[in-house]
Amino acid sequence: MKFNMKKAAALLLAGSMVAGYAVPAAAEAEEKVVTAAMDQAWDTMMPLNTTSNYTRFICDQIYDRLTQTNADGSIEGRLAESWTVNDASDAVTFKLHEDAVWSDGEPVTAEDVVFSYQMYSDPSVEAKSRYHLEYIAGVDDSGAELSEDSIEVTADSDYEVTFKLKEAMYPDTFLQDIDTVFIIPKHVFEGKTAEEINAPDLWANPVGSGPFIYDSEINGERMEFTKNENYYLGTPNIDRLIIRVVPSANVLSGLMNGELDLIGFGSVLTDDWETAKSQDNLVTESVPTTSYTTLIFNTQKEYLTQEVRQALNMAINRDVLVNGLLMGEGTPIMTPIAPVSPYYNDKVQVQYDPEKAKEMLAEAGFPAGQTLKFFISSGSSITERCAALIVQDFANVGVNVEIEQMDFATLMSRMLDGEHDLGIIGSGGTLDPSESREMIYPESSCNFCQLQDTELSDLIDKGNAELTFEARKPYFDEYQEKVVEKAAMGYLYTKNLLTAYNKSMKNLNVADFNCLNWSSWEWDKE
Repeated sequence: MKFNMKKAAALLLAGSMVAGYAVPAAAEAEEKVVTAAMDQAWDTMMPLNTTSNYTRFICDQIYDRLTQTNADGSIEGRLAESWTVNDASDAVTFKLHEDAVWSDGEPVTAEDVVFSYQMYSDPSVEAKSRYHLEYIAGVDDSGAELSEDSIEVTADSDYEVTFKLKEAMYPDTFLQDIDTVFIIPKHVFEGKTAEEINAPDLWANPVGSGPFIYDSEINGERMEFTKNENYYLGTPNIDRLIIRVVPSANVLSGLMNGELDLIGFGSVLTDDWETAKSQDNLVTESVPTTSYTTLIFNTQKEYLTQEVRQALNMAINRDVLVNGLLMGEGTPIMTPIAPVSPYYNDKVQVQYDPEKAKEMLAEAGFPAGQTLKFFISSGSSITERCAALIVQDFANVGVNVEIEQMDFATLMSRMLDGEHDLGIIGSGGTLDPSESREMIYPESSCNFCQLQDTELSDLIDKGNAELTFEARKPYFDEYQEKVVEKAAMGYLYTKNLLTAYNKSMKNLNVADFNCLNWSSWEWDKE
C-alpha cells in the first residue's frame, strides 16, 4: 500500500490514528525550503517578452534553454546533451536529453525547440528577447522571421535539431547568444493566435520542463515553486523554492535573521558588506565579474551631439563612483568589455578631465539653459547614489540635470520610446566581446541610446566572422576605441558580485549567477 505521509500527519493532528503508523506531527517540518531574494520584481511571465534578468531568474526555474554559460566563459549543455559544429562553422546540431519531460508529462522533443524559435521570431508575437536569434538564417537582424516560419531551425529527428547560421562565425558567440532563449511547449501553444499568446492567460499557470514547477505567487512580491521530481538533470535536492522581492536595503537583515537563504539575483549593498562579512551564519564572496553599469545618452537629442557626449563622458569621476559606491569592489571602465575578458583593450584609458569637458561643451555650443532628463529605476539605492554623483559631476561642468525615478519596466519602455536624455542601465555582460551589440544595433529592442547607424555593430560583426581568437581580437580592440569616440553610452564601472548566503546552503556556485546560470537543481540545504 502506498502511504501518504502528509495525509497521515494531518489526520494525527486532527486526533486520528492511521492503521498503526506513529507519524510525528512535525513531519511537514522536514520539507526543505529555500528562500532566495532579488531586489526587483519580474516584469512578465512570458519568457520571450523580457530583457530583465530578474524575470530570467524566475523563468529559469520553470523552463529550460539549450545551453548555459559558466563564469569562466565555458559553455555547458542544459536541454542539449551535446552539440556539433559543421566544418564550415555555419551550422550547429544539438542532441537533446531524451528523458526530458514537460511538467504535464509530455516528452520534450526537437519539435518543441523548432516551435519555440518560430514563436520568438514571429513578429506578431511580443518578444523583446527576439534579438538573441540574430545570427540564425531566415531572420533579419532584429531576429524577426523574413517570411512565415522562415527561421532555419530544423528537427532532424525526435531529439536532434540543427540551426543554420547566416554565415560562418565563431560558434561560442552563437551559443552564448541563445543561452537565455527558453524552450516553450508546442502542445500547449500550437494553434493559438498571436493575440492569445500575447495575453497573460496562457502563461499564468506555466507548463515547463525546468527544475521547479510553478505553484503560486503574490504578484510583484513573491513566487513559490515545488521541485520537479522528473527533472532530467536530477531531482532537485530542495522541496520548495521561494523567490522573494526584497529591497536591497533589507537584504542583509533578511539573511542575518534567516528569513532569506541566498541572493538569487542582486548584491549585498556595499555599505553593508563589512557587516555581512562579520556574520557567523553567512558565507560571503566578492567575485570580479563582467557585469557593468552604463550611462545611456539619447543620441537622437539634437543637443546631445557626439562632441557633447564625449565631454559629458569625460566629466564623470569614475574613481569616486568605484570607491564611494562600491568601496573599491569594482573597476572603472570606458567600454563594455571588462578587464577580466581576454578581449580587453588595455590601451583604452579611463578619461576624467572636467576642465577639458567644459571647453568641449562650449565649443560644441551646448545650450546653457538646457536641463537634461535623467531616468533611473526605483528601488535600488546604489543606482540612486550613482545618479546623484553623476548629477554633481555634470553640475561641475555647468550642465543641469533632473532625475526622474520609475519602476524598471517603465524605465525600459520610456527609454525605448526615446523620452529620456540620460539613463542608467546595468548588464551582466559576458566574456563574449559581442555581448553589447544588442544595446547599440539600431533595430534592437535594447537600443536605449537610440543609435541609428551601424558603425559599432559592423565592427562586432567583422569580429564575429573570424573563427579564431587571434583574428577576432583586432576588431574588438578597434571596437573599444570606437565606443569611446562614439560616446553613445558612458560606461562607468564593472562591479564585483558581493553575495552572501546562509552556511546551511550547499552546492552553490555564486560566480555563475552573474552569467544567469543558477543550476538550482543542485542546491542543497542542511
